[in-house]
Amino acid sequence: MNLISFSLLISLVMFSIASYALESNQFTMPRTKVEILQDPATKRSYEIHIQLPISYTPEKKYPVVYMTDSPYTFPIAVGAARYPANAKKMEDVLYVGISWQTDVSPGFSRQRDYTPTIVTKGYRDPTGEADKHLRFIRESIIGHIEGNYSVDPANRTYLGNSYGGLFGAYILLTHPETFANYILGSPSFWWDNKTIFALEAKTKALTSGVVANVFISVGMDEYANSESTKNDLRGDARRFHEQLKLRQLPKMKLELRVIESANHETAFPTTAIQGLWWLFNKKDGVAI
Repeated sequence: MNLISFSLLISLVMFSIASYALESNQFTMPRTKVEILQDPATKRSYEIHIQLPISYTPEKKYPVVYMTDSPYTFPIAVGAARYPANAKKMEDVLYVGISWQTDVSPGFSRQRDYTPTIVTKGYRDPTGEADKHLRFIRESIIGHIEGNYSVDPANRTYLGNSYGGLFGAYILLTHPETFANYILGSPSFWWDNKTIFALEAKTKALTSGVVANVFISVGMDEYANSESTKNDLRGDARRFHEQLKLRQLPKMKLELRVIESANHETAFPTTAIQGLWWLFNKKDGVAI
């Protein structure tokens, strides 16, 4: 093929892509659908985003990755994992993204749903309903997925960032059996005077029988009074990791990653792919 013919071919391809984009006026992710689930207790409705593995078949039981803040986390995590999965270097996984309550703002929903304690000073909107949101996830969302898709109930993963990382730590400390694997990105452990550390110290749920893989990740530039944050997320992540290590739980695997040149706004994409790779790569992944 000569240079002119090749250039013409590229032009035709680009024209076709542009025409398709103009006609469809939208982008959809492959094998992905949106469902609305209502919390029976609170009557709040949430969008749930579900992507099936490319090899999906009812004859196989797939691991499931559940993630909060779905409009942000879902396209990043699913997109980053697509290449290693297609290259057959990572396990096929079913992804479930949990969005925010449909009729309120994202900030309102996530501050209320992901925080474990009620704080009124300095906050106009509700806080401290993590227990209610976890019940909804455990009883309704997980139940819906496991009742309608071919998945492995023993291989659930939680993925959350910022407030979502805090929420994941709360789940680990109070109901660790909910998930086999936890990816906690830049967790907001500063919440309510770092109450998560008091919870860790007194929790009775983490016993020697707990089976869990915990991946904690934070940006190198997430330190106190940096351009990114006024809180020491990096130091708090290290502290939480160390406190879990001190428990010496025989069936808990821990990993801490500090991402070079990353701040609170940029750390999550690396957290997502490194966490998923740590769990599900076919060479030495640790997922149960």
